[in-house]
Amino acid sequence: MIVFALCNDHIDGATIFRDRTKADPPGDNSVSIASWDAVSPVTPSTAIDAKLNTVEPSRSWSRVGRAQALRPGVVYTAYGWTRDNTWYTGHVDFTLERLSKLKPGQVLTQTYVSAEDRDVDAVQSYEQFTAEACK
Repeated sequence: MIVFALCNDHIDGATIFRDRTKADPPGDNSVSIASWDAVSPVTPSTAIDAKLNTVEPSRSWSRVGRAQALRPGVVYTAYGWTRDNTWYTGHVDFTLERLSKLKPGQVLTQTYVSAEDRDVDAVQSYEQFTAEACK
């Protein structure tokens, strides 16, 4: 399940991708694993209700093409975007191992820590995520 917090603008779709490896055919630096189009633009007022269930069909999202299976040990990135590329959400990097540690009702987020020059995982309750998302 992917949840979005939008503080402004909108998104038209969402994608999960991974970095390209030497085993992949030549192309871009990343490989799209799965992509969805929003049935209608997801806005700040509709984002919380537009949860993206990556397994089951949804009223809010329509999968584009086939999805590849996620594999253990691979780092994936999820983010939302606009069709005209004028805006996109922050991204979240994850592995199946990290996701398996989440309990129902928890959300994996990342915060950039400048002293470490990297994103650090944070786990929040869904309620905390929605309450603090745009503060």
